[in-house]
Amino acid sequence: MYPFWFHFSVRVCHYQVNAWTIFIILQLKSVGPKLVPFFKTCTIFFVLFADTPATETSAPWFFCIVKCLPIISLILFVLLNGMNITEYYRYSRRILIGLIFSCLGDACLVWAKKYFEVGIACFAIAQICYSRAFGWKPFNPYAGAVVFGLGFLVYSFLSTALHGIMLYMVAAYITVICTMAWRAVARVQFFGDLVIKWTKLSGCFGALAFVISDVTLAIDRFKFPIPYAHPIIMVTYYAAQFGIALSVVDSQVDELIDSSKRAQKEKELVETMENKDTKNGHVQNESDSSQSDISMNEPSTPKTLIQRCIPVK
Repeated sequence: MYPFWFHFSVRVCHYQVNAWTIFIILQLKSVGPKLVPFFKTCTIFFVLFADTPATETSAPWFFCIVKCLPIISLILFVLLNGMNITEYYRYSRRILIGLIFSCLGDACLVWAKKYFEVGIACFAIAQICYSRAFGWKPFNPYAGAVVFGLGFLVYSFLSTALHGIMLYMVAAYITVICTMAWRAVARVQFFGDLVIKWTKLSGCFGALAFVISDVTLAIDRFKFPIPYAHPIIMVTYYAAQFGIALSVVDSQVDELIDSSKRAQKEKELVETMENKDTKNGHVQNESDSSQSDISMNEPSTPKTLIQRCIPVK
């Protein structure tokens, strides 16, 4: 037999999970129609080019357009979710910029022999934008140590096949994508939040899928061919961008809450400083009054005979 409090706790957790699940389903229903173009364009790409990488296609421009259409659909999804220049849409703006540079990187990788370095640069900018969107709080250095440790192992594995400028570009890119993955994992707070927001989990899933996609691409290009590399790379890549783009849902609410917290902290700081100044003023007044009391109570020194005889001018 379990005690009463155990059954009560289980019931409360059960109701919380059910309410959270219903809330997620309702949100997904509201954003679902906006994601239809993404799923349709992904289907078109895999029907046409599931087994055909960019290097083997006879129509690179058509391949480029079809490849970029899912990312363009996600750009439209972010815009339809709401966009303006206020601070409440800061997260959405950074995700949007990251998607735009990802689309440019996709186009460059279609002609990888000429523009592979440009493509890496575009994706590096996208990772920086995503990292800035995910933010730096909570910091979570332990997650960073794990992610960067794995990144160092990947770079050590790839470095024997890298030469020239690629040796430095790959190192820089691994640094920025590890930073992006670290920030995505850190903001989830698996052991801190009572109920983890599904949008944060979506961003975390997208970041990790992005790492898998790029590691597969790097190994297949620089080390040795991987069976079914092209479908693996593209499935994980589209899943990554989908997860990151989906994280903009309700991001305005998070920004509003953060803004309210900052305003509250600033207000508390101002009140603390004012109270401190008031307290210091009271202490100074008490010190001045005590000094005046001492001076009033001091006995006057008797004048000498010469002082009494000399008139005061």
